[in-house]
Amino acid sequence: MALAALMLLACAAGQASFQNGDFAAAQEQLWNCVAGGTQDRSVGFHLASTYRELRNYDSGLNKAATILKNSPDNGDALYVAAFLNFRRGDTTRSMLLLSRADHLDHNDWRLHQLFALNYSVFNMLGSAELEFQRAIALNSGHAELHYQLARLYFTQGRYAESIQASNAALAVFPDYPEVYENLGLAYEGSGDPARASASFQRAVDLNEKLHRRDEWPLIDYAMFHLQQGTPEASVPLLARALTFNSSSFKANYEMGRATRSLNRDDEAQRYLEKALQLEPNDPSACFALASVMKRKGNDRRAKELLARYQVLRQQSNAR
Repeated sequence: MALAALMLLACAAGQASFQNGDFAAAQEQLWNCVAGGTQDRSVGFHLASTYRELRNYDSGLNKAATILKNSPDNGDALYVAAFLNFRRGDTTRSMLLLSRADHLDHNDWRLHQLFALNYSVFNMLGSAELEFQRAIALNSGHAELHYQLARLYFTQGRYAESIQASNAALAVFPDYPEVYENLGLAYEGSGDPARASASFQRAVDLNEKLHRRDEWPLIDYAMFHLQQGTPEASVPLLARALTFNSSSFKANYEMGRATRSLNRDDEAQRYLEKALQLEPNDPSACFALASVMKRKGNDRRAKELLARYQVLRQQSNAR
């Protein structure tokens, strides 16, 4: 069989494995496709996405290096290598590889997306916004691009723009749980609690439907209820979050806050003690536990915790 036909088979098999969630098989097949050269940008994107799931970054970098040694202008290999370096925290190396790939094809939306993610790490948020917008202009039908731009706007407090970008993502992919979670946060920030609550609930429901054990939509929804002054509504959400990740500092801390608000001090102490075990240098957990111990009449422990809180807060302010 001709090499071109073998490559097409590898590409088709890899894409099918990816869609079926068999990421290990997809990696091997899609690398064979990339090595043979392909014009389908979804191949490299899906290959990179398998590493988000499996996190075997070093293996991927070795494969990319082997291909680039023989084919230094292989754009897919450059993109995947840049993506893997980004995931490992080596943003400088990621940007260097992206620049090489960009010289080969300035109209590759994947590169602009990854440029944007790197710029976000560098806190160059204006540049990140421009790169997300360039990626969207090249591939407006990719929901993740709209979602990532929505997240960028949210972190800047640009709630109306975050909501608009979130809705653009939902126009492409209506059942996108992370987008609804972001909508909840953006509506909360913009002072629309009814829409915030509906969005958080939709995120929770979609994750349940998809059998995803993601604690963060539950935590965010619980924090919304705490902010709204309804701690009793936050408790079952946080209890569910803790079944997904009992070692979540945030879930334990917020459960401590919620049960303290409900005057369930023994429970509050237990959750806040666990939070401090997980994050010993967090001043907020230290202060919250001190208030519980004070209310329980353990003045000595409360005093120790308050002294520790003052030290931690000073250290935090000095950074």
